[in-house]
Amino acid sequence: MQHLLIWQDNSLRADVSPDELRQLKREGDTLIWLDIQDDPANWRKRLAGAFSLKPITLDTITEPAERAKLSEGPGYFHLVVHGLSFSARARGDSAETPKLDIVFGPHFLLTLHRAELPWLDALRDAVRNAGPEDNVMGRGLAHLLYTILDYLVDSYFPVLDAIDEAIDALENAAITNTSNNVQARIFRLKRALAHMRRVISPQVEVANALITRTGELIPREVEPYFADVHDHLVRAFEVLDSYRDLMSGLLDVYLTTVSNRLNVIMKQLTIIATLFLPLTFIASVLGQNFGHMPQVEHDAGFNFWLVLIVMGLITLLQIWYFKRRGWM
Repeated sequence: MQHLLIWQDNSLRADVSPDELRQLKREGDTLIWLDIQDDPANWRKRLAGAFSLKPITLDTITEPAERAKLSEGPGYFHLVVHGLSFSARARGDSAETPKLDIVFGPHFLLTLHRAELPWLDALRDAVRNAGPEDNVMGRGLAHLLYTILDYLVDSYFPVLDAIDEAIDALENAAITNTSNNVQARIFRLKRALAHMRRVISPQVEVANALITRTGELIPREVEPYFADVHDHLVRAFEVLDSYRDLMSGLLDVYLTTVSNRLNVIMKQLTIIATLFLPLTFIASVLGQNFGHMPQVEHDAGFNFWLVLIVMGLITLLQIWYFKRRGWM
């Protein structure tokens, strides 16, 4: 699926032939934005022909997993960034980082991705529906690139909010529930946070490199906008770092809860065993097979009830003592 937007003569166009597209790419007053959602391998020849992309750039674009980076080709720059998505489920928290390739030159910008990116669709619709006075494509390549990156980074924060809610729910579960499901979810969430952190970390450096390496493609008056993107990326990275620390503390809380629960169970079992210890002793002594036992042969059965009363008194005395010491 492709979406083509062309800004020319203070107006927006959407449909041109491939030959006309090559001609427009060479005109100075034109800005082309081509968005492709497909396997980039299917577009390899057309991208090489229409935009003169080098094989090393095309190889990187077709690679499904690539670290965020900024590289330079003849007459263009290639930027690799990633989105964020998070699905909070009790039995399968998962994080995805869809790859987005951005290739931009003096008069064109390409966005290539396999996965659907709702934020990019929203931006494209906003550009298509904007008037000539406030259309971001009318302000030039640098503003269009900044807007794409700004939308990308802004899409991180709803994901971070969803993770925050999942952590809050998990904190409550870790205190009240000692099942293995809670432990498994803690580890899944820690793994998802580590994955997202690995993705965000290099993008902070890339955002800084955009200002220092692109030269005239990003004029000096536009540099503060990209600095703002860099600041938002740093903020997202710091939030992920804080979440990682929270998960480490949450695991400690869960293990402490499990240990406390085990201690309570062991205390209860120990109290039960202690209560039966003197009773077992009395029953075992009186249950010996003596030939003659005092107060048994001539007590008319009173000795049995007397022993039971003594055992009951011992048990009550033990319960009173345990409660006084705070053991029960």
